[in-house]
Amino acid sequence: MNRREFIQTSAAAAAGLGIAGLAHGADAVTEKVIAKIAPKADAIIHIWLPGGVAQTDTWDPKKYTPYRQGMKGSELLGTCEPIATSADGIFLGKGLENMAQVMNKGTILRSLTNETKFGAIHLKAQYYMQTGYLFPSGVKTPSMGAAIARTLGRRDPNVPPYIYIGRDIDTSDEEKLFISEYIGPGFYGVNYAPFMIPDPAKGLSTLNAVGKMKMDRLDRRQEYLRAITGLEEKELQKANKASDYMKLMADARAMMDSPVKRAFDFQKEEKPEVLKAYEAEIGEKDVMDKSYYYGNRFGNSLLLARRLVEAGARYIQVEYQYAPFKGFDMHENGQSRMVEMKRQIDRPIAQLIKELDERGLLNRTLVMISTEFGRTIASSPAAGTEPDGFAERNTGEKLIIENEKMYGFHGHFSSCNAMMFFGGGFKQGFVYGKTANEHPMVAVENPVPLIDVHATIYKALGIPADTSYVTEGRPFYVTKDGKGQAVDAMLV
Repeated sequence: MNRREFIQTSAAAAAGLGIAGLAHGADAVTEKVIAKIAPKADAIIHIWLPGGVAQTDTWDPKKYTPYRQGMKGSELLGTCEPIATSADGIFLGKGLENMAQVMNKGTILRSLTNETKFGAIHLKAQYYMQTGYLFPSGVKTPSMGAAIARTLGRRDPNVPPYIYIGRDIDTSDEEKLFISEYIGPGFYGVNYAPFMIPDPAKGLSTLNAVGKMKMDRLDRRQEYLRAITGLEEKELQKANKASDYMKLMADARAMMDSPVKRAFDFQKEEKPEVLKAYEAEIGEKDVMDKSYYYGNRFGNSLLLARRLVEAGARYIQVEYQYAPFKGFDMHENGQSRMVEMKRQIDRPIAQLIKELDERGLLNRTLVMISTEFGRTIASSPAAGTEPDGFAERNTGEKLIIENEKMYGFHGHFSSCNAMMFFGGGFKQGFVYGKTANEHPMVAVENPVPLIDVHATIYKALGIPADTSYVTEGRPFYVTKDGKGQAVDAMLV
């Protein structure tokens, strides 16, 4: 199944599930009594780098092997030198010098394993990472952000429990619609949908009254709406859909006077040196593909995330926006494009960690960095054309790297991946798991499936892995079948 066929099939399935969800309604969902786990974190910032980050050039660097025309794929182990970090014995890929300075605050998981081979389908792998379930799961599956929002609720009554920063609100094609599905609330309903903030620098017009309307006039309109609603039949007044709508209206009004609105004033309230520290280290003229350049949107998103945590946010996801064959989704020029991407993310992420630590927020705020799968050498000069699963077992012995466009990690590698965690109950200056030093670079020590990664994250937040909510008459768990096992070795 190619990319287009998958998108068409998944969009149709998602639409069908949406109809089923409406048929049952929110009143079909009941909450399970949740056992108590002492949380180590109160909030989470999920830094989402979709496209498939090459772990061998970032979080799990291997031996640097410079380009040589005619070299075998098996010889290509790393396209950059490993660099020392502030944590003894831990190395990152060159180009991450700022993150290296804060590595003494973090944990690297280098052995995230997966038995499913996603082949060329990024969206299927992204769905899995975001929800913990393979598509199709049989229901409208809630994202991790929605599950945390529903289970833990709001930290501050006026701040949405699930906030998504950096992704444009775009429904122009099936691919973008599908992405909206797996970052959404699933069968939980609209109250647990993400509060979308596309570009922090542009603010949100919805947090301001329209035109010259004064706030007292807006309040009178809301009171009038409540009065009209009170005249409806009691059955309609008590309907979940009606109450959900009224709650959304009330929440929206409350945010207009809340810390959320003030958080957007970062360009006025933050010092120039702070704003500079969140900027990327590369300009538009320096990137190969100028159509995939968002300026300082990523850095501004991380700065806004810090301010929203201070304001009382629960779960914030910051995305360096996904676009096929761009960004981390690289099928040629892997080495040079990875250099560009590291210059986009290195300084802003490191600044976020530093500021959370300096402000005493890191201990109770979990920062997680993830992508949908790792990368490996391509199986042929035309990367991305190999059959599903081929790259997973490719040794590179039969691949000849004929030019610099082929120099890099262009193959999709579902078998092994890496993630990073800072604060929120995770150990500091710690590495868990080990991968092979030659292709295929699979986990050779302490392999960890995604279900257990999710269980570990949930445990840090005080959520048992078997927490469930009922839909269509059956329990649906936050980890697959409630069987996730937290990796306590990564936790304090």
